[in-house]
Amino acid sequence: MMRGKAGSILALWLWLFIAAPMMTQDYDASNYRKTMIQMLAAAHDAARGRGLDLDVFDAVAASGDALYAAPLIDIAYFSRSQEVGQRVLGALNALTGERGGWREFFDWAGANDIALPPDYDEFKGLLLAAFVDTEFSRFFRPGVMNSAAINLVEPVWGGVTVDGIPSLVNARQISPKDATDEGYQFSDFCRDSDCSYPAADELVFGLSIDGDSRAYPLRLLNWHEMFNDVIGHAPLYAEPDGAWVCDFRAPTAFDARARSGDEWVFIGGRSAGCPREGWLRHEHIQWLDGGDPLNALPDVADGGEALDAGFAGQVRGAPVMLAYCTLCGAGVLYDVSIPDLAYTDQDGARVEMGDTVLEFGSSGLLMRSNKLMYDRNTDTVWNAITGEPAFGPLATSGLVLDVLPVVVTDWASWLAAHPETSVLSLDTGFRRNYTNGAAYSDYFNSTELMFPSWQQDTALIANKEMVFALRLQGQAKAYPLATIIPRRVINDRVGTTDVVILADATPEREFFEPGGAAVRAYHRQGHSFSAGEDEASLVSGDGRSWRISEEALIASDGERLPRIGGHLAFWFGWFGFYPDTLVYGE
Repeated sequence: MMRGKAGSILALWLWLFIAAPMMTQDYDASNYRKTMIQMLAAAHDAARGRGLDLDVFDAVAASGDALYAAPLIDIAYFSRSQEVGQRVLGALNALTGERGGWREFFDWAGANDIALPPDYDEFKGLLLAAFVDTEFSRFFRPGVMNSAAINLVEPVWGGVTVDGIPSLVNARQISPKDATDEGYQFSDFCRDSDCSYPAADELVFGLSIDGDSRAYPLRLLNWHEMFNDVIGHAPLYAEPDGAWVCDFRAPTAFDARARSGDEWVFIGGRSAGCPREGWLRHEHIQWLDGGDPLNALPDVADGGEALDAGFAGQVRGAPVMLAYCTLCGAGVLYDVSIPDLAYTDQDGARVEMGDTVLEFGSSGLLMRSNKLMYDRNTDTVWNAITGEPAFGPLATSGLVLDVLPVVVTDWASWLAAHPETSVLSLDTGFRRNYTNGAAYSDYFNSTELMFPSWQQDTALIANKEMVFALRLQGQAKAYPLATIIPRRVINDRVGTTDVVILADATPEREFFEPGGAAVRAYHRQGHSFSAGEDEASLVSGDGRSWRISEEALIASDGERLPRIGGHLAFWFGWFGFYPDTLVYGE
């Protein structure tokens, strides 16, 4: 199959409008590829009002070949006429003995891990390309099913095109003061005459790496479901060895225009809470155009004058990605730096990519009502809640993204604990209704699921009850917020790791978003903790006081116990992929 969007469109046109019509009178169910294309052409023609030649579905039903169940289920999802739907569901009944509509058959297929016919991957790409977006075909190239880590019948269209929910890439961060100004500048996003940005009680994803704290309001992430960013900062000085001015944040691009010796670089740029110009240490700089242009910069220590236009750079930092599945209520922060990335392509050739930072977008697909994302480096499709490749070039790589700490808390609490924080700007470059509660409010505040998730257990926990989720040493464990909030400090073990979990309820609002408590987990290494004198401290069993920070618990004598990566989720979203999970309190 030809690569790229143009190739996909041309191939699809050839199959649907030239090859398929020529084959419509010859039904040979032993030829899976031909028959699946005929079924697709028939459903596509019916949807476009070009006729109702549906005999191919009767031929498939008469074949008795249950391998056709998967493509029939896919076609049933896109049936646009009652007659097509009835013919497809009738064929499914004949081949499987099951009854019901598309959802019942889809749940049945997932629960039974049904076998797939040859060339099913190519068919699924063509189906999605024909009915939704030609870009889908690049995820389902011929042969991808042979290395897939999942059953390809499970991915289902989520109602949007590829990148129809646009991820944020290095989106602008601003200071809390500038955020307040933006709230009134973007008055279309005021709620009930409250233009506060962020509002005191609104929920944010809060993270802190190497002392760089940032907030990402859920009212924005509900529309984007993902951010790719670089976390880190370096001190900016008024003069070389002069007074500290602010912390200049990655990945803000700056213009380096002069130097002072080999240690200092004069830059101009726009970082949250910083002035336009200042001096950075050379060691903190990552140059954007390759190489190191330091010696090409005028040295002001030798009388040189700053350039009007210099060299592009940014502060070094840690590349991260937050995958936020709004449907399953899970926002998972991942480390996306992959050292020495290599894989074997479909032709058996070894591809060496070296040290790689993966950038992610939304595939437009779901699995068990969980977001499937893709990396723009290789077009591999990933599971957002497990951090594992699902299908595509990296499916057999053995990669699992490392989970990093993130907290969902209210803005007032985050700002009080981190007055130096930055916050995501309302000016994202996209036109969306960023009013508090504007996106997914009906879904968040309903008990119903929007898409199927066949693997559920509601015996003790409701589908949309919030849990805090950890997985360590191969063991998964869920902590229902309703159980842990009253206890606040929980000493426990997951796998072979002693953990202490802290849960602080967030303010109740008139509408719900996936949250309810700021929950953080830390190593405890045999210590037993209880609440301290204030909300920012703990006391260990040996009587020592410990300060709670975003990155570690810090004892009065300097001992540190690192934070552990975990996240919130709706119970069904977590159970859907970790049915063997332990549940705290049971």
